[in-house]
Amino acid sequence: MPVIIVDTNQVTDVIRYNKATSKGTTEQTRSNEELFAREALDTAAEPGLNRIGHTYGNQASQQDRVMEKDNIDIHRHSKGRLNSEEVRPPANDIERTKVTEMVYTDGEEKKPPENTPQETHILSKAGSSLAPDTGSVAAKPVVVEDNSNESEQHLLWEKDAKHLPDFVWIPFEKAVEGETLRGWEDDWVASAKFDRDKRGIQQEPKIDFVYLWVNGSEADFQTTIRPWEERSILNDPEVKWVRSHGTNRYRDWDELRYSFRSNEKNAGHFINTVKILVNSIYENGRAVRKQTPEWLATEQQQTKRPVQVVAQKELFERATVARLPTFNSLTIENQIFNTASDLDQFFTLSDDMLLTRNHSAADIYSPLFGASLSFKTNGYSKTTPPTDIDSQRFGEKPYLIYTSWLLNRRFGVRKRKGQSHFGHSLSRSIMRQAVEGFPRPERQSVCKRFRGELGFQLYSWYATYHCLIERHREALIWNYVMLRSDVDRDGVLSWEERQTVIAELAAGAENSERSTFRQKLFYRVPSKLARAGLRPPQVNPNILWTSLDGPWAIKDAECTSFSLDECLAPGFDSITGQPSTLTPTFSSALIFDRLARQNSNCGDCLLKRILHQTPSGLGPLLPRAETQQSDRELVLKVLMRYKYVIVDPSDALFVMVTDADQIDSTLSRNYLRESKQLSGQMRLNDDVETTDEQELKDVQNAMRELLHGLFPDPSGAETTL
Repeated sequence: MPVIIVDTNQVTDVIRYNKATSKGTTEQTRSNEELFAREALDTAAEPGLNRIGHTYGNQASQQDRVMEKDNIDIHRHSKGRLNSEEVRPPANDIERTKVTEMVYTDGEEKKPPENTPQETHILSKAGSSLAPDTGSVAAKPVVVEDNSNESEQHLLWEKDAKHLPDFVWIPFEKAVEGETLRGWEDDWVASAKFDRDKRGIQQEPKIDFVYLWVNGSEADFQTTIRPWEERSILNDPEVKWVRSHGTNRYRDWDELRYSFRSNEKNAGHFINTVKILVNSIYENGRAVRKQTPEWLATEQQQTKRPVQVVAQKELFERATVARLPTFNSLTIENQIFNTASDLDQFFTLSDDMLLTRNHSAADIYSPLFGASLSFKTNGYSKTTPPTDIDSQRFGEKPYLIYTSWLLNRRFGVRKRKGQSHFGHSLSRSIMRQAVEGFPRPERQSVCKRFRGELGFQLYSWYATYHCLIERHREALIWNYVMLRSDVDRDGVLSWEERQTVIAELAAGAENSERSTFRQKLFYRVPSKLARAGLRPPQVNPNILWTSLDGPWAIKDAECTSFSLDECLAPGFDSITGQPSTLTPTFSSALIFDRLARQNSNCGDCLLKRILHQTPSGLGPLLPRAETQQSDRELVLKVLMRYKYVIVDPSDALFVMVTDADQIDSTLSRNYLRESKQLSGQMRLNDDVETTDEQELKDVQNAMRELLHGLFPDPSGAETTL
C-alpha cells in the first residue's frame, strides 16, 4: 500500500525535536528548509523510506471549503509529534527498519469520520500506511434507493474520503516489488547499448486493447439512465439538463464496429485481447444484462481473438461498487487499470478512434523504450486551489486544471501539457500507482455519477502520463542523492561525499558546452529497435525524446545560473568546522526534496550536468557497479519500469463531426473518392448539434458510407448472421 509523507508547504504547525529534553515542542510557521533539515535528523531513515509516517498533502481543498456548508467534516492532519523517545542514525539495516516504523500522531488514534466504510483506507495507529482499519467496524453509509434526489447520498460518499490525504509517496522498493531483470538492462540503461550477439533478439510485445463504449441510442439504455438523471443533483425543474446533456455523449453511429475492423487490419499482429467496458442494463432496479454491440459474435463464434465484454461491477473494486451505475467516462477511466489480464501493458480507445495505417507495437509500446506518449501544445500549471470558475470551463479543462494542481503539489511546480486526444498507451501497474497515489481525489472521483457534479475529478490519463514522467525523474534524483552519493548511508552528505558530487558536476559542465557531446537517442530509436530485432514505429516516427536521454524536463532546461549554494545547500562546497552529522543542511533527504520538488529547475540542471559525463545513457547517475550492486539492481528495475518515449502527434487526424455535408465534402471526398493518403490515426468526435430527425439520419448515412468505404471487411469478432 502507499506510504504517507509530509508536504511542508501545506503544514502550518511544525514540530521541533528538542534533543536536550527529548520532547517535541510546537513551533509556528517554520521555513521549508529548516523544517526538512530537522525532519532529516528526526527520521534518519533508510533512503527512499526516510519519511514514512508523515502526512503528505492532507490539506482541505477549495471544494472541501465550499462543501462545509453541507456539514461535511474535513479531517485535517496538520500537527503532531513523532512517537519516538530518541532518534539517532540507525547503525544497521535492522535498526534502520525499526526507525522507519515510527508513527506520526498527536497522541491518540486518528479515526475517520463516522459512517466510513470499513473498506476505506484510513490512518491507523498500528502503522502509517493507507491500510484498512480492521480493529473496528464502522457503520456503512446509507444508500438511497428511493426516488428522492441523491445529493445527500453523494455528499455522504464525499465525506467518506475526507480522512484520506490528497497524495502520498510510494517507495520505489514497493513500486517494483516482484520485478525481475533479464540481464541486458544494465548495458541498456547505463550506455544505451543492446548486445544482440550476446542477448539474442527481443520478442515483439503483445498489447491489450481496451474500449470504453456506450450505445446511448438503445431504448433499454435510455430506460436505465433516466431514473438516475432525474435524481441527479444536476437536474433542474424544467428537465433541460436531462434532455441535453447526453445527446452526443452517448449517441452511437456504429463506429465501434469499424474501429474493430481498423485495429484488426492495422494492429492485429500484436493485439493480445480486446475488452469492451460497458454499462449494465437495468430492469426494476436490478442489472439484468451487459450492454453489448448487436453485431458482436459470441466468443465461440469469433474467429480471431476473444473479445471480452466487461460490466462496471466487474471493473470497480468492492468498496466502490455501491456507487454504480455510473454514466461518467472519467469515473470509469479512473478504474480502468482493474481490467483483468495476464499483461501489464494496454492501449485504451474510444469507439470513435480508428487506426488508419499499419502499426507496429512500437507505435504504442516497446520493451526497450517503453510507452509511446503524445501531448498537445498547451500546458497547465495550477498553483492555487481550483475555484468555481475553473469548474465551469469548457470540456476537459476543469479536470486538467485540478489534476495539474495536485501534480504541482506532489512533484513540484511546472507547466505540464495535456495528453493528445487519441488512444493512450498505459501500464496497469503504473496507472494504479498514479491513481491510488492521490487517495482523496481518487475516492471522491468515484462518487461522480455524471460529469459536472459538485467538485472536481482526477483526470486519469493526464495524471498517469505525468506521474510516469515525473517518477522517472524523481527516481534519478533519489538514486543519485540518496544512494550513489550518500555512500555510508548515514542520511547526511559528508565533506568527502560532497566533493565527489562537486567533481562530477564540474566534469559535466565542461562537456555541456559542446552541443554534440551527448547523442540524441531519440533520433536513433528506429535503429536501436531494429538492432534488437524489433519493428520500428510506422505511424509515429517523429520521436521528440526518450527517457534514456534523461528526464523530459532537461531538454529545454536553462542551467547557466546553476548554483551549488542555492540548489544543493548553503556552504555545499565548503568544509565545515563540525561533523556533517550535526549539520542538517547537508541532509540527503533535504537535498533530495529540494531538487525533486521544491526547486525543480535545480533538479533538472543537476541531472543534465551529471549526464554530460557520458555520450549516451544514464550511467553517471546509477549506483556504482563495483560497490553498490544491490542498489544498482533496484534502480535498474525502477528505470525500466518508468521508461517512455515522447512522440509528435501530428500523424493523427482529429475531426469534430458537425453534419453530413462536412463528412462527405472533407472526408469521403478526400479519402474515398480521391484516395488521398490517410493519416496514421483518425478520430471522429461527435459534435452534431441538430435535433432534426432527417438531418440526424443523413449524418448516420454519411458516417456509415465513410467508415464502410475505409474498412469494408468484417472483423473476426463480427457475427456472420
